[in-house]
Amino acid sequence: MSKSFTKIICIFVAAVAALGIAVLSACGGTYKASALKGDYSGEVSSNGGFAVEKGNYIYFINGKQANTADNTFGMPVKGAVMRISKTDFSARNYDAAETVVPHIAYSGQYNAGIYIYGDYVYYATPSTEKNSNGEIQNSYLAFKRTKLDATGTMKDYYIQLSDSATDYRYVEIDGTVYLLYVATNEKLYGESTGCTNIHSVNLTTRANTLLAYNVDGYVFDGVDATNGRIYYTMKVKNLTTDSLYSNYNQIYTVTADADKPNEYDFSAVKDYDADKYPMYVNCGKLIFDGIGAIDSITEDVTQFNGITAEEAKEIKHSPYTYALSSYDGVNGMLYYTRISKVVESEGSKALFAVKESDLLSETHNCVKSNPDNSACLITDSAAAGNYTYLYKDGAPESVLIAGDAGFTKAKIIDGKITTEKHPNENYENRFLIRCDGKPTVLFTASHDGVNYIYYSLSSDGGDSINRVGIDGVNNDYNGYKPDETTDEFTSVNILDLDACSDWYKPEMIDGQIIFATETEADYVDDYNYIMVCDLRKEGKVLTNAQISDLNDLYEGITEQIDKIDAEVYENLPNALHYAFLTGDRDYLAKLIKAYTDILGYDEEKFWSVQSVEKYYAFIDAKPDGEWGDYSAAVKVNGKDVAANKRDYYYTFLGAIPKDDNELYTEALRNKYLQSYPVKEGKEWYEPLGVNSELKGAFAVIGIVLAGLIVIAAAVTVPLVIVKKRKKSEPVYRKRYKVDTTDDKNINVYEDENSSVNKDGEAND
Repeated sequence: MSKSFTKIICIFVAAVAALGIAVLSACGGTYKASALKGDYSGEVSSNGGFAVEKGNYIYFINGKQANTADNTFGMPVKGAVMRISKTDFSARNYDAAETVVPHIAYSGQYNAGIYIYGDYVYYATPSTEKNSNGEIQNSYLAFKRTKLDATGTMKDYYIQLSDSATDYRYVEIDGTVYLLYVATNEKLYGESTGCTNIHSVNLTTRANTLLAYNVDGYVFDGVDATNGRIYYTMKVKNLTTDSLYSNYNQIYTVTADADKPNEYDFSAVKDYDADKYPMYVNCGKLIFDGIGAIDSITEDVTQFNGITAEEAKEIKHSPYTYALSSYDGVNGMLYYTRISKVVESEGSKALFAVKESDLLSETHNCVKSNPDNSACLITDSAAAGNYTYLYKDGAPESVLIAGDAGFTKAKIIDGKITTEKHPNENYENRFLIRCDGKPTVLFTASHDGVNYIYYSLSSDGGDSINRVGIDGVNNDYNGYKPDETTDEFTSVNILDLDACSDWYKPEMIDGQIIFATETEADYVDDYNYIMVCDLRKEGKVLTNAQISDLNDLYEGITEQIDKIDAEVYENLPNALHYAFLTGDRDYLAKLIKAYTDILGYDEEKFWSVQSVEKYYAFIDAKPDGEWGDYSAAVKVNGKDVAANKRDYYYTFLGAIPKDDNELYTEALRNKYLQSYPVKEGKEWYEPLGVNSELKGAFAVIGIVLAGLIVIAAAVTVPLVIVKKRKKSEPVYRKRYKVDTTDDKNINVYEDENSSVNKDGEAND
């Protein structure tokens, strides 16, 4: 081994050691917290999303919260990590959730969420540290853990990164937990242009290992978020010119536990200084080498190639450029595209599938094992990003291709994706599963022996939740069906569920869909808490036909409300929409009483007796009443909820802070009911209703004073943003620092249960 090589290895190991010490220095004890009761032992499933099952509990992120919100330990509710027992979840006791981590679980990208290994939950959270100007560095991500009983939350972190959108995974290999992440635009050695680098942090030793430096592209396991393997592409280095070959590249793979770089010799590089710039770092295994039969390439075979100069002379193909498409570690398949240098058209990218077991076998050759062009799945991979692969006997059997009208299901026959489109061709091999727009896959699930795909639609803004069975043949989807026939091969929309489209995708646990609700612009801004829709009946998940019936029942509420004559029953339709959403029985009586007491209204000027009776008839929903079809009830949070209330169909999971709950209620009252009355001239001391638009003179004065304080602060404190240089931030080399751093019912009309005769007159 040359001295230069020895030097680069030593420097590399020293850098790793320095990182470990720097990250270790971030350890600073844990926050005090009372331990939650309950046995949290057991197996883990659905690890890595926003909801994870562990033994008797479900751990979940309590809604979408911004990284700029107050993240002081103990303050966050929205965005915090909570848990609910599976017993309470199954019984719809959704408000029985407990806070485990009173920090905001956050990531700028939503491919990875919370992870549970052993007795701990691992997560990323906005930094609470301040720079030299006292500004919270909440654009940084701090990676931490908390014990599953809510104790042991780290005060500091394993590592802190400046990019809140860092792509990461927590993985466990041989009992050790690692943080595997990809840093983009990272400048480690004074580069003028930042590089994309793959890192791994051993959470036991705190050592940060640079697994690969200056990679082109990468792909994590898209099915199993706990897989510690990553695939990536790299260009080949020309040491003579200190440049990268542009006409071909390579595919590598590495696991999070790798800690040694491949051995390379840099002794021939003039004036090489490994301490300043190591040029090339790679701990991975070479999978495919795109070197081809072009003289200028075969003459320049390097130590980074998996072939000798003599072997290169036997290559018959032109250079290859690879791009990684997807990786399914559960089914053991890597999908990638390949383009030959002699074919420049992007549309000519061929899509290949290769078994991971073959890639990692001892007999695999990175050059000779390159498949022939004829072995590709499809010659034009333009739609590969919309592929969902379906497997049979461990191999891809067909693909679902998302298009503007739905999914095209195409069989894979003899290693080829069926592409025939002519009417005379066999439609059993390729056909349309029709949807009402372009679908985006949310998740797949199997219920009672039927495989389904759950998806959102572009036509609904990408936030609806829909379902269709995917096991059928062409005639199941495109054959004759009597009108209003719904079967498992008919796409159905699940109620009016709106899932937040820029957060983690919805998940299903034990037949219940959990999701972050989309921003309800008509009600309240930025209201993205977790909601749950129970699709179970008699121990089974509803069929598509049952979902369709549920939709009809649900939509019938609005239809029946809208048939009410708003001129005869003034104010009633809107109020019933409010009652549907809230089930609020008390507020109407308070509102009417306020108008009679404060403004001196005649009782029936504001609301008629008939309208009031109809309101309570809706709220109480008796079997023999006007809303008898909706009188059936289920238990939600320990209360009977009738089928004419939203909570019968779906409701909130977890906890909502008092301020947010009041804001939400206020917004609904403002939208559907009259504003709370205020006696003229008494605004400054008159008690206001929750929904009053007047905030009073004191509120105005408060705003003015607050404004003056802000102005004064702006004058006295210049807002200069300078990132704090922390001694605990990992350092690569001496010359460069890495920023890793709810009143009882008020009787309004003497007897709220009095009846009204057919002439509209109140009975005695």
